[in-house]
Amino acid sequence: MKENYSMNELKDEIVTFLYDKQAIRIGNYILSSGRKSHFYIDLRVLQSYPVYFRKTITLLKSLVLSRIGLDEFDCICSIPTSGTIFGSSLAYELFKPHIYVRKDPKGYGAQKKVEGDMKPGSRVLFVEDVITTGNSLLSALKTISEQSATNRAIVIINRQQGAAENFKKYNFHIDSAISVDHAIEILRNNDRISNADYDTIKEELLHS
Repeated sequence: MKENYSMNELKDEIVTFLYDKQAIRIGNYILSSGRKSHFYIDLRVLQSYPVYFRKTITLLKSLVLSRIGLDEFDCICSIPTSGTIFGSSLAYELFKPHIYVRKDPKGYGAQKKVEGDMKPGSRVLFVEDVITTGNSLLSALKTISEQSATNRAIVIINRQQGAAENFKKYNFHIDSAISVDHAIEILRNNDRISNADYDTIKEELLHS
């Protein structure tokens, strides 16, 4: 019980910090998918704040240990570009090999699609920072599907806008450290957003 409370406290700290640093913003935005949204999330600012970056890695580590287990995967694969800083740090923390899938293969040299050393048949755990539809994750999954046996990913924040459903047909499971509905609850409870903003985002999630 004490451990669960500690993790909830940690989530509160991280979410309120992200909002205060404008890594979570409320307004009117167009996402990379072209979708309109009342909130925007960009976690890349965390790398400039070592204490909160460390807190985030601790949260991811707890997620892995409590829901997956260290014996269930052989290596960690980051989703570039913003997921790479978190995936590599988590791999270091867990003493697991790290790889990442390039968005575009190199146009010179060996023209590699995957950076790092991955043994054929490796069980891969993907790490992403924020997930919406999961297109970047799906692209990475397809890139290494012939070389690996994998069906799992962890993300820091799940926007809850279709990714989990999109991956069901691949028998692929996504665990998230923080869901958006929990994040906005934290922000409302800590006087960061109004009830009106909370209701607007809940309505958006309902129709996503």
